[in-house]
Amino acid sequence: MSDASTREARREELLSAATIAFARRGYFGTTTNEVAVEAGISQPYVVQYFGSKESLFLQVHERAGRIVTEQMRSVAEASASMSTFVADYKRMVVDPALMLVIMHAIYAASVESIGDRARGLLMVMYEILTGDAGATPEQAHDFLGKSLLINTLIAMDIESHLDDSPWVAPLLELVRDRES
Repeated sequence: MSDASTREARREELLSAATIAFARRGYFGTTTNEVAVEAGISQPYVVQYFGSKESLFLQVHERAGRIVTEQMRSVAEASASMSTFVADYKRMVVDPALMLVIMHAIYAASVESIGDRARGLLMVMYEILTGDAGATPEQAHDFLGKSLLINTLIAMDIESHLDDSPWVAPLLELVRDRES
């Protein structure tokens, strides 16, 4: 294995570990030390490798967005209509950690660089929906809105709170619908 491919494999390992850490607690709640523990390395190495927590988060978000939009494009190419796109997308296995990182970027949009990236990714997703998948603007809005709600419910661990209140069960159906 060449030095370049070894570096790229190591970078991918670190980004995967950082994805798990950021998915758990978001940008504001995650420290570079928590990323280091998840990756099995020292905290100074994380900072040396990525420069800052913000830079690391931006790279994690870029990776998550790339993977998810590639999957969306793949589903859109195989789907004949928006309704088949939605059905096919629901069956597609999307790593929940990737979706949570995307959601956490929206929540951290007050950090200018993160907000810029989050808005840019939503624009790309919207363009895939209205272009490649053939969605109307209304269908794209509905799809994105439901997706963001589902990610929020997953982040809230909604399944553990089924007995807490009558409003939980109907919302849980959205999550289960997505998984079927």
